[in-house]
Amino acid sequence: MEANLSSKPHVVVIPWPVTSHMIPIVDIGCLLAAHGAAVTIITPPGSAQLVRSRMDRAGQGDIITVAMVPFPSTEAGLPEGCERLDHVPSPNLVPNFFDANKLYGEAVARHCRTRLATPPSCVVAGMCNTWAHALARELGAPCFVFHGFGAFALLCCEYLNTHKPHEAVASMDVPFDVPVLPPFELRFARRQLPLQFLPSCSIKEESLRELREFETAVDGIVVNTFEELEHESVARLAAATGGKAVLAVGPVSLCGAPGVIDSRADSDDASRCMTWLDAKEAGSVLYVSFGSAGRMPPAQLMALGAALVSCPWPVLWVIKGADSLPDDVNKWLQSNTDADGVPESKCLVLRTWAPQVAILEHPAVGGFLTHCGWGSTLESVAAGVPMATWPFSAEQFLNEKLVVDVLRIGVSVGVTRPTEGVLTGDKAGGGEINAEVGTEQLRTALEKLMDGGADGDAMRSKVQELKGVAKAALENGGSSYMNLEKLIHFTV
Repeated sequence: MEANLSSKPHVVVIPWPVTSHMIPIVDIGCLLAAHGAAVTIITPPGSAQLVRSRMDRAGQGDIITVAMVPFPSTEAGLPEGCERLDHVPSPNLVPNFFDANKLYGEAVARHCRTRLATPPSCVVAGMCNTWAHALARELGAPCFVFHGFGAFALLCCEYLNTHKPHEAVASMDVPFDVPVLPPFELRFARRQLPLQFLPSCSIKEESLRELREFETAVDGIVVNTFEELEHESVARLAAATGGKAVLAVGPVSLCGAPGVIDSRADSDDASRCMTWLDAKEAGSVLYVSFGSAGRMPPAQLMALGAALVSCPWPVLWVIKGADSLPDDVNKWLQSNTDADGVPESKCLVLRTWAPQVAILEHPAVGGFLTHCGWGSTLESVAAGVPMATWPFSAEQFLNEKLVVDVLRIGVSVGVTRPTEGVLTGDKAGGGEINAEVGTEQLRTALEKLMDGGADGDAMRSKVQELKGVAKAALENGGSSYMNLEKLIHFTV
């Protein structure tokens, strides 16, 4: 039996096993533990190190219970040890991963029936763990879903699910209205929508139906945001979902002490990165990273590289999938960038995992070129760093609209189509794919971000203001603090 969890409220957290979702939901677990709740995080064994690294970063390593439940990869036709969606080697195997997750749900249910010392007072489950609602009901607990999206993107998805405007558009490129947040004009092309709204979705129709049924059945939604950032979206989402509890509990990346580096970072790489930043002037560095799946075609990467090495600002550039790049691209990178972290170098390239929160919090960083994943977006807001937006896929085009047009804390580089080569298992842009965004177009956007005159000053002032509000939201009495309390003590 697991350790007795006494009479404290007991929250069971069940992440959807994909890296970009596991990080924030584990951070939520850490915040709940800091509020005095007993917390159990259930994870496949292969993700236990990732879970514990987030717990250690938040100072909750000795408080939270980590329950490892084997993930049935091979039973569903996946390679042995393939326990996270972003580790699936081919898009063709995505349905197999969903099949494996159903079997995993049965194993989690057996674990909860026999191994939990006390029943949960609440279950918080990742977006595709559709079996979690029935399990929570069996255990007599309310069930909350965590998608990983912000409130605005969730509101857009709710509108799309209900009104289906995308299905009336013949072309993937014709924009249509998504009027969820008046008076803003919000228009998207179908190819810019999250995966479940695309005709070529790799998820089976049965699984999509189960996802929607899960969303409508849960008692509430936990969102990594703060009400002051997305108040109107939070309120409208609650109304659109029939009055469900929508609890904004972020930015959850602030659960760790400022400047603390996640233990996943190689100590030499992290030290080199921080030493390089220490040598730069305040607000002078452009940080460039496109997330854990942020791989782009070689031609596009070269156009980006040409813009970065020719711009007047120091650049810290994280490149994922470098092993899959053609030899000529790697040679160009070796000749034009620095991988050793020499303090006086102008363009430092990291090819490993980067300590992003610590980088964004560093005073030398003045702008962030990002793929608009919600975690990265909110980390940038929490650090007070304005953004240049380059959405790749998923809900990232929705996030870009929020950043650029609603909040006005970023500038768009002008991407109109999802970036090829970022699907699970694709090589870095495999095939001859032309660059959509040219070097000059990139330079123009980066100039607006880093030195945009009065407009740039207004953008930087706004995001700095939001930084202070974000911090206050998690402090005693703040909006996110109070929502965490509501989650701990929630009753149906």
